[in-house]
Amino acid sequence: MKYLITGGAGFIGHKLAEKLSKKKKNKIYLIDNFSKDKKNDSKMKILKKKNVILIKKNLNNISNYLKLYDFDYIYHFAAILGVQKVIHNPFKTLKENILSTIDLLEFSLKQKKLKKICFTSTSEVYSYTLKKKLTKYPTPENVDFLISKDFDPRSSYLLSKVVGEYFMNYSKLNHVIFRPHNIFGAKMGFAHVIPQLTKKILSLNKTKIIVQNSNHKRTFCHIDFAIELILKISHNKNTSKKIFNIGSPEKEITIINLAKKIKKILNSKKQLVVSNQYKVNSPQKRRPLMTKSLGYTKLKHNFENGLKDTVLWYKNYYLN
Repeated sequence: MKYLITGGAGFIGHKLAEKLSKKKKNKIYLIDNFSKDKKNDSKMKILKKKNVILIKKNLNNISNYLKLYDFDYIYHFAAILGVQKVIHNPFKTLKENILSTIDLLEFSLKQKKLKKICFTSTSEVYSYTLKKKLTKYPTPENVDFLISKDFDPRSSYLLSKVVGEYFMNYSKLNHVIFRPHNIFGAKMGFAHVIPQLTKKILSLNKTKIIVQNSNHKRTFCHIDFAIELILKISHNKNTSKKIFNIGSPEKEITIINLAKKIKKILNSKKQLVVSNQYKVNSPQKRRPLMTKSLGYTKLKHNFENGLKDTVLWYKNYYLN
């Protein structure tokens, strides 16, 4: 099989490439401009494999530099994301995410044996519908989109993904749409709640740790479980032109209880201070209905084990 992964140096894209590259018959092409991680030293080991090829390019105008038309599967992870980055650059977020998706779709239409293009959307598409209590909770995939009338800069990201979902449907290509929910694991980056809390608790000059948005609820999905779902669903013939939540089937956890679990793993005696004030507007709760997606895997999700492995990895990173 021949695979193309955009955003291939990113957290999910890189992990997917690792999994696919274990089969020597597979050939994996990664496209990434390394805008999120200029050094990326920890992720370059995969490039030592003969069946992995890296292309250091922006995704825009892909047809001008990639003259290959025999891909079996294309996974689209490349996007401007991250709350702070999106809030500070809503115009750029909207423009680049939409245009890169259009360019990739035009490239995909030239493929001669493409089985499926897989588009990574976001759980953010549910945000306002949940806020207005216009959908069930946990949230199923078949809900209507609701966009804020207030032009909230954060909405630029979810809007770019909504437009991307529409483009996938109008393209008439065999496709599947994934909506990831709080995927976590080692090497996920640092602008996320688990590595941030880990760093705060490890800090030598702090005796009290302020836990922001402490009453907010999330389910956290370990990367290995997410990759298993993505692969099983994308390679199934019956999933074409369908949408799937990618997340944890376990119950949600409050941020304060998450902090307590991290504190226990780190064997810390620091005091946790509750705070429900934060300058960034964040959804109060998020939990996907996983009934549809779980029909494609027998793998069991284990949040506790995944959290321990992740926290200990970041502990080692921060202290060395």
